[in-house]
Amino acid sequence: MGHRTIPVLFLIIVLLIAAQCSRKKDTLPLSSGSIMTPYQEFGTTTIFFYEGKYKRWKLESNYMKKPLTDTGTMLVTPVKLTLYDSLGKARTKVLADSGITTSTLQSFTVWGNVYIRNQDSLIVKTPKLWWIKGTHKVESDTYVQIETPKGDIMRGKGLDAVEDFSHFTFKSQVSGQFPDFKRRVEANDDRIY
Repeated sequence: MGHRTIPVLFLIIVLLIAAQCSRKKDTLPLSSGSIMTPYQEFGTTTIFFYEGKYKRWKLESNYMKKPLTDTGTMLVTPVKLTLYDSLGKARTKVLADSGITTSTLQSFTVWGNVYIRNQDSLIVKTPKLWWIKGTHKVESDTYVQIETPKGDIMRGKGLDAVEDFSHFTFKSQVSGQFPDFKRRVEANDDRIY
């Protein structure tokens, strides 16, 4: 009787172990087939960029994603970018819903409620624009609105500007409002804004 109980008990234990093993195989997580390149994700992040000992910009964001194979390319949401002049003084603030940079940091593209304010209180609003390091230019192919400290509002589709917005041109569909324009022209005010 004792010998018969051991094989039956052994058989029950083997069946229980096999049942447990088969359940674990069904619940193992599998990596997604859609992930082509490994990447890193960051929560609240601040990045500084220096040229030599001079701070050129500071990027703050709630979310950042970058591929492991390319340390320069970054997707950022939202964008809070501060640009500094050669003396380390903040000269331009850029806010946007999202942004991306190239791997060599040669250009930045921002989109979604883009808002820029420079040190002269010039305000730029647009759905999308990009900055190109090599030419020190800012461009857009969408509608752009520029507001000056004197209350001038200029709009157009497409923009070509130097990075500090001291000079800019619209490509098409230009319109604007210029309060006190006649008085300013008669007073020989050589700066429109």
